[in-house]
This record gives sequence, structure tokens and C-alpha cells, in this order.
Amino acid sequence: MLRISLLFSFLLSVKAIGLAQDSLEQEVMLRAMRDELMKNKQELQLTDYEKPFFILYRVTDQQAHVISATLGSLVKSSQTPFRNKSSVRILVGDYGFNDESLDDDLYSSPTAYEINLPLEDDYFGIRRAFWSTTDNVYRNAARHFKKHQETLKETGKTLPEIPHRSFAKAPEVKMIKDLSTTPFDKAKWESIARNLSSFFIEHPDIENSAVVIQYVEGYEYLVSSEGTLAKIPFSLARFMAVAQSKNKNGEFALEQVLHSTRFHTELPSEQALKEEILTMIAGMKEQRKIPMLDEEYTGPVLLLGPSVANTLSSVLLQGREGLMASDNIRKLSGYQFDNDAFSLENKIGKNILHESITVKAKPRLTSFQGIDLMGSFDIDEEGVVPPNELVLVENGVLKDLMHNRTLTSEQQKANGLGSGPGVLQVAVSMKDTEQMLKRKLLEQAKKDGLEYAIIVRDDPGMRQGLLNVYKVYVKDGREELVRHAMLNPGNLKTLKKILGASQTYKAFNLIGFDGMQMKPNLLSLIVPEALLIEEMTLQPLRLPSLQQEDYVKNPLEK
Repeated sequence: MLRISLLFSFLLSVKAIGLAQDSLEQEVMLRAMRDELMKNKQELQLTDYEKPFFILYRVTDQQAHVISATLGSLVKSSQTPFRNKSSVRILVGDYGFNDESLDDDLYSSPTAYEINLPLEDDYFGIRRAFWSTTDNVYRNAARHFKKHQETLKETGKTLPEIPHRSFAKAPEVKMIKDLSTTPFDKAKWESIARNLSSFFIEHPDIENSAVVIQYVEGYEYLVSSEGTLAKIPFSLARFMAVAQSKNKNGEFALEQVLHSTRFHTELPSEQALKEEILTMIAGMKEQRKIPMLDEEYTGPVLLLGPSVANTLSSVLLQGREGLMASDNIRKLSGYQFDNDAFSLENKIGKNILHESITVKAKPRLTSFQGIDLMGSFDIDEEGVVPPNELVLVENGVLKDLMHNRTLTSEQQKANGLGSGPGVLQVAVSMKDTEQMLKRKLLEQAKKDGLEYAIIVRDDPGMRQGLLNVYKVYVKDGREELVRHAMLNPGNLKTLKKILGASQTYKAFNLIGFDGMQMKPNLLSLIVPEALLIEEMTLQPLRLPSLQQEDYVKNPLEK
């Protein structure tokens, strides 16, 4: 009986391996990438130069749909396939010392011999395209490494004695996933774009308007000489209705309705979008009655809704103080910029934020309170599987940074977060109601000798300074909406002065679409629904004004 069970288990294992192999053989792109890579790893070598020890190929393969309409008529409807060699990375030497070890130049420029990937699944065409790039990148890497060997010898020092890079090893990963989605109904969305854009015809005071529907879906393919094979699906749908008007003083205003979802089937219904557009049009007429922010403000600010996510994203992830480890090499001397001067590497174990704040990267978390976390991912661009959770800041103290595989010190470790956290959770231990936060806001403004404080109720993103910013007067608590206010998110010091936060949390997806020519850049944040910061700065946004006499009457005017 035991022998039968063992034989049965063996046959199941063989069958599973066979199924995995069949799946791979059906993936022409992966098979061609793998075969070309393995050939080059074995055969690639210039005379008097060393062979590569690491090769990575990455491809972005997508279909992009763009539909736009204005005043009831289509102006664009396209479906564009796009294939791009996102990365061809070749390292010569070894993990400890290679062609990237002694300077910050990591990239090889394309040459006249570069061959684009075919849009069809042409096995030999794909291999030929990678061959053309591989040849150029390897030549540069091999010569670069030989130069590094000579440089190290000239210093008269051992490698550990000078600033240098190493390259982290990563385990083999096999990950093949398929995109499960409903085909994009081009005719349906063209009709919706026409219908919704037609509502602007009755409003000649809106000088420019458009409805745009974008949908991109595809795969990212990755193979490496370490044995990694991955096919990862991605998709993003976005609806935009944009309108621009100008008042009698020649001042421009821009409004929008914006929705971003993973699939086009998840966008709001046509009726719901219609209601939002009509509300937007009515709001644009009311905007003319709203006073402008007429002076710079510095003082306490209460952030509500998306403005919390946008502010925390800017402070924690962007700029030289972001929670990303630098892979630049420390400069030895001279007039070159010393990267250590502003690096957070030296602040690990030290307080950098308010003691109530804990920040965690949760790249593999897919949902929060029913909201799809679109930034989540299972493998990064270098073939590294990230942890389920990484504590970056705990009770205000910096614990770790996000790293790619290029390391500049023995303390660093690759954690699959070199391109960002995917999902970032910011928790604040304070638990205030909105009423308590408003009271604290006014108390701080009074303490600072201010006439009013500021509440930002949301951040619509593209509206060019038309944030929902309210002056809250200290004397009587009266709120006054102002327009054309620009919020400066500040830096890490801004988050050292937290006065309060809501006890409820919400998830927000921040989307970068870049004209749909590249894979969408997605980031999800789980943050308090309200955050009170002791000191921030708002400035009046000086939009251009244009007063001119109209000699030709607008054809929409009756």
C-alpha cells in the first residue's frame, strides 16, 4: 500500500511539472526570453574580457485604449499595442565586485543596431531583438568591469576599504499569472463619451471641455539567469471629464470628474457619471463667487480625505528625505556631492517623525475595508519577492529603508521595495473625532496669534490649485471657502509636529498614467481620514489671466 501511495505521489509530481512546463511552452514571450538569455549566459564573452555572471530581461506588453469626445462628438478612439524591453541588465564580475561597483553610471545607451520587439508572438523575432540589445550592454559592462579592476589596483587598497556597490543574490522565482477580465467594449464607451460630453453644449461659458476614457491592460515578463521566470498581469481604467472656464476678469478655472479603477467594468455607470458632471458644471458657476486666498498662510492645518494621502506620499516617498535607500556611492573627496550628508541611512534607530506615527510597507496586501489596493505586487522589477510587511518607522523611530538589489553597505539588504512600497500604511496612535480636531486646530491658531486656521477637505489632484480649502476663523469658528490655494506638503520635520488624527482609516489609490505609453505607476496608502499638523504653508496660486475682446461670437451662445 505504501509503495502504491509513493508511486501515486511521484506520478502527481511528474504531472505537475509537466503542466508547469506546458504552461511555459505556451508562453512564446517567456520561452524566447529564457532561451536567448541562457544562450548568452553560456556563450557571451569578448576576448580578454570576463563572461557575465548575471543577466535580467524584462518586457512590458500592453494594449492601450483611448477614447475622447467633446461637445457630443468623438475626437479620438484608438487601440494601441505596445511592447517594450523595459530592462536588459547584464553584470560582469561577481556579486561582490562587478561593473556597477565603482561609479553611479548604471545604464547603457541604445545604439543604431537596436531592434524593437515584434508586436506578434514571433519566437525568433523576440530573440533577435534581445540579441541586439544584449550585445551592446555586455560590451559596455565587460569593458567597464575591466576598468574597475584597474582602478581598484591603482588605489592600492582592498575593496572593503573604499566606497563601492555590491549586488544582492536572490532566490529563483516561478510566477505565471493570467489576467481575468471582460473584453473592452469600444462601441459602448464611445457612446458614453459622446453622450456625456454633449452636456457641455448648453454651457457656452465653459470654453473648453472633454470626456476621456482610458484603459490599459497587459503583462510584465521577467526572466533572469538565476532561474526566475515571471508573467505578471496589470490593468488600469480611468475616466476623466475636464472643463475650463474664464470669468470676466480673464481668470481661468479648471474642474474635473475623475475615477480610476483596476478594470473598466468597475467604473461608475453612465447615469452616475452624468450626475457628477452636472454637479461639476453647477459648481463651476458658483466658483466665481468664492474669494481667492489673498496671502501666504503658515500655521496649523487640518487635512481631511485624499489630502492626507497626498501629503504623506509626498513627504515619505519623494525627495532626498524619502524612505528609499540610496544606491549612489559615497564620494571619497573633492568637490563632488557627498550623498551621506542627506541620507536617512545615518538616522536608522533615531527619531525622524512624531512619536505617534508608525509606517509600514505592505506590498502584498490586496484590499482594505473593501477597497482594492491597486499598488499591491508579488514580485518587483528585479525579480525579488517582497515581504508581506516591513516596518519602516515605529513610534517615530526609523527602523529600515526600502532597498533594491544594489547595496552600498553591509547593513543594507535587498527587500524587493526598490521601486516603492506598493502599499504604504501610516498609523497614528492618536484617536480624535473631527470635532476634537477642529477644536485643537482653533486652539493652536489662537496660540499662534492667527486670525484664522486652515482646513483642507480634499485634494482633487488635477484642479490646479482649486483645493477645497477653508479659512476657519478663531473668533467664532465660521468657515469660509477660498479658491486658488496651493499647499506645500513640507518635509519630515512637518510630520514631527502632529497635533491629532482620526481613529478611522481609509485607503486611497494614487495613479500615474503617463499618457498610457508605459506601465501604470500605482501606489496605495492606508491613512487616517483626518490629520492635524501644527505647521504647514499655503500660498496663493497665481493662475494666468487673459482679458481680450471677442470679435467673433461663441457659436454655442444663443
